[in-house]
Parts: sequence; structure tokens; C-alpha cells
Amino acid sequence: MTKDNGSQPLRELKIRWPKLDVTVTARMHDLNTALVDLLWDTLPYRSLQTHAVVTGDHLYHLVPSEPLLYTNPEHKVPDRTQEPDGTVFLSKFQHLAIKYGRVTEHQPAAPCGNVIPEDLEKLRCVGNEIWKSQFETKDPIEVILWDGATPEPGVERLSLRLQRTGVTEEVKNVVQEIHQETDKSWSGVSHDVQIIHSGRASSKPGAKNSYFATMLFCNSEVRTLGYYHLDNILEIAVSNPEFDLKHLIMLYRKLVSTPAEFLGYIGQEYLHNSHRKVNELITLHVEKNPNQSDAREDLLAMVSVLAQYINLLNAQNLLMFPWKHTAEYTIPCN
Repeated sequence: MTKDNGSQPLRELKIRWPKLDVTVTARMHDLNTALVDLLWDTLPYRSLQTHAVVTGDHLYHLVPSEPLLYTNPEHKVPDRTQEPDGTVFLSKFQHLAIKYGRVTEHQPAAPCGNVIPEDLEKLRCVGNEIWKSQFETKDPIEVILWDGATPEPGVERLSLRLQRTGVTEEVKNVVQEIHQETDKSWSGVSHDVQIIHSGRASSKPGAKNSYFATMLFCNSEVRTLGYYHLDNILEIAVSNPEFDLKHLIMLYRKLVSTPAEFLGYIGQEYLHNSHRKVNELITLHVEKNPNQSDAREDLLAMVSVLAQYINLLNAQNLLMFPWKHTAEYTIPCN
């Protein structure tokens, strides 16, 4: 473990892709210690590795840490494209991202560390293999992360940890049920996503006997529902306590109900059924609970576990979408 300017030792993060038999080391600096602390609290974990489809040569995966949604970085660079290859970022989308080559997204970002120079070529090879997986083979590739000061974790230490449990038994049961469903495909592809991306949804969605638009709309609706609706409800609840329980319930029903119904129609049946259970429990056990603190925690536990499941679906959709058609739309040289 190296030291930062002769002061505190730098923490080393091990990142391994078992299918590719590749491990790289990242040294975490002290520019964003709060974010790195959250990451360390989550280690070890596994996730589904994905590749950016707009930003450029950029890898990212979901970190199973709800507090990343509402923890502000201490330091942001104004333009991520200017950061060196191997830079590790953490974001409010619960992403751990690594730049491995040319990036075109000129957006602020929170750097938290860097892959060591001697591992950069390995990282670039991994990036190309992940793109090949997403572009051609559709073979899920798992990534495993752990504290470099400890041994590589065994499978028994990599089960997905529950973020919130809820308070009442009825809510606890539904939260546990959705959590277990999420854990089953946390680094793979769920049944519903496979059904949609093979044109086998029971309602046969898709005009003119084509399910291409169904896949496209599934990507769009799932991403919006997870990242911009459910995640923001959680952030608002934590960062803006002046939002009462009734306001949070109103946000859930206004922002979640319609997209959840639509996604159920096109094949995301487990999502749809889970939303209906959550909505029913809000009516029966949240709105009628005189203990506002318990009721609020019940609501947030259900929103949290549903958000994690839906954000996983987004990653799986990105893997399964037929990106081979990108070759038909190359960016003009001029």
C-alpha cells in the first residue's frame, strides 16, 4: 500500500473479471474520501459489468450502495474527458466508472482513484472484451471488487446485501421478496429481460410484427423510471426532510404508476407485479399507520429495493440490446 505525499496510506481496490481472468489494481486518493468510504463499506461485492454506449471508452457497473444517491462529492473535475486513462469515478447513479480510452462526454465527474500504470493495458483489453460482449455475444460478464488489503472473497461473501428492511412484517416480506429476485440475476440477466429481447413477451408488443421498438422503449422507460424517478424520491426523502410522507407517496404514485404499467405490458411482468404490491401496501400499511416515522421507513424500504431492481434491469437491457446496428450509423468524419 503506497502513501499519499508521505501521509496516509492509499487504499487499494482490486477489480477482477473472472470470465476474462483479469485483475487490476486501483489506488484510491483522498479527493473524495466520503465517496470512497461508502465504497469501502460496500466491499466486497459483485456486479454486472457494462460498457458505455454514448460516452466512449468507459466501463461502469452498479455499486449496491443507496447512500451514493445522496452523498455529494467533495471534489469534481469540470471535464471528465481530460482525466487520464484509468481514472475511477463514483457517481450519484450508483456507478463505479473507469475511463480506459477516448471519452466524448464533457461533463463534471467525481474522480476517486486511478488504475495503476502497469495495469492500464490489461484494462484496455478488458474494455474491448466488454464491448464485444455487449456488441456481439451478449454473454454477461461479472465484475468482483474487494479491498486489496484482504484476500479475494469467496462466493459466500458476494450475496447482495439488503439496504433497508422496512418495519412492518407485510412490508418486510415484500422487500425481502424483491431483494431475493434482484440477487438472483445481480450479475446476470433476468428472465423478463431475456423474454423481451427475444420477442417472446406474452402480449406480443411491437407494431408490424417487430419487437425492435419494444426493446428500444424498454431501455428508455426502465432507465427513466430507475435513475430519474425512484432514485430521486430516495434522494429527496433524505436530503429534503421538509417533504412529508404524503408528499413522498404522491411522488411515487405520480412518477411510477404509469411507466410501471406500460413496462408490464411490454414484458417486465415482475416489475409490474412488484409495483402493484408496493402500491397496495402503501394504501394498507403506510397511509394508515399512525406512526409516521415507521410509515416513512416502510415506504423508503420499498422504494429502495424496487429502485435497485429496476436499475439492474437497465444494466441488463444495455447488455442485451442489439448494438450491432450501431455500425449502420457511423459519425461523419467532417
